[in-house]
Amino acid sequence: MSDDMNDDMNDDGIVIDRAHNTLRISRTYAAGVERAWWAWTDAEAITKWWGPAGWAATVYEMDVRPGGSWRFQIAPEDGSAAPVRGIATYDRVVPRAELSYEDCFADDEWQPDDSGTFPTTVTFTTAGTGCRVEVEAGFPDGPALQRAVELQMAEGYAEALDRLDDLLESERGDMIMQTFSSTDGTTIAYEKTGSGPAVIVVSNVAEDHTGVAGLAKELSEHFTVITFDRRGRGASGDPQPYDPARELEDIAALVDIAGGSAALASGSGGCGITLDAASALGDKVTGVYLYEPPFIVDGSRAPMPADYVERMEAMVAAGERSEAVEYFMTEMIGVPAEYLGAMKADPSWGEMARYAHTYAYEGRILRELMDGTPLPAGRWSVDAPVAVSVGSNTEPFFQVGADALAALLPKVTVLSLPDQDHGAFWAAPEPVAAQIRAFLLA
Repeated sequence: MSDDMNDDMNDDGIVIDRAHNTLRISRTYAAGVERAWWAWTDAEAITKWWGPAGWAATVYEMDVRPGGSWRFQIAPEDGSAAPVRGIATYDRVVPRAELSYEDCFADDEWQPDDSGTFPTTVTFTTAGTGCRVEVEAGFPDGPALQRAVELQMAEGYAEALDRLDDLLESERGDMIMQTFSSTDGTTIAYEKTGSGPAVIVVSNVAEDHTGVAGLAKELSEHFTVITFDRRGRGASGDPQPYDPARELEDIAALVDIAGGSAALASGSGGCGITLDAASALGDKVTGVYLYEPPFIVDGSRAPMPADYVERMEAMVAAGERSEAVEYFMTEMIGVPAEYLGAMKADPSWGEMARYAHTYAYEGRILRELMDGTPLPAGRWSVDAPVAVSVGSNTEPFFQVGADALAALLPKVTVLSLPDQDHGAFWAAPEPVAAQIRAFLLA
């Protein structure tokens, strides 16, 4: 521990800054900023590491937005001491960059005690292929800081940040992801499995590469399969402002990693960027498989709201991630409001909220593809064969969009996947993989 306000914070550790009455605790992780941000803002995730070793955390409320509250309790697992309750009120939330809140101890009725508040700021920065988390806790005066030192508050924070490392490593799973620096210097994480002709599977909105893990596993029996975390997801970077053109550069780099040529496969919202990549990469793409691209080309379905992207960006900027998911579900998917309660109770809702910023990203890519007008005539020029598959149990507008793409491009084959609906790309990987295999190996 350092008691020097001039200590260099490039190293992990604890600094007691008596000149400014602050404690600063820093830690560097192998995981990316997005994963660390999730661990600090997801109610379930934070219970797995918050508090010193040997203490269990319970979250009663976690509303990560300016003015929102985080109410929690930590208690020793062996019952050797009374539980400690705290309330944090957020005053600044910058997604994947900064959390600032006023922290205080609370009684059993969730009323602040008389120990005062402790302004706390948590910053998240990229560090190589990983990230750096720094916590700065402020105190009203020197004696208050000294009390915190004597109570080993900094050591407690350090133990919690060590436990966070364990969580981040376990969440990465058994497969160690590889990374590369894209054209603009952004770190992109990917996995490469199997052997044979190369297939790059492009994931959908609001998911990282694990969303297509089932399909990748099935395909790896006959192909070299590359899956990756798209920008703003998983262990990949997310520089701002977001630009879809950078995603094309990412896919181009993955094709080079695959050996210079590869097929592309995607489902639903990921189909837009996949077609853009196939058009940009020309003869480096050996084939394209799309499952139910969500193209809205006539009045058979309500179009994307004209202000969809702007609404999404505003909600995410305000920390209203759950509200952004709700807007997506009701205005884009058409889910009846009475179903939302049950959906919010499912753990997948939290995962979608974590990636809520990507709804606006995908909206930018799909903007002219879901507005109820014919597909743009000059956007794509794809020489490779393209298969567009539609489940037999799905909404009719998917078939309309597939037929429209077939009328637009010269080498499109429209396929049907019997007894499947829109979720098949994720929930039924066996028949989807069989269809992809038959198409690409024909």
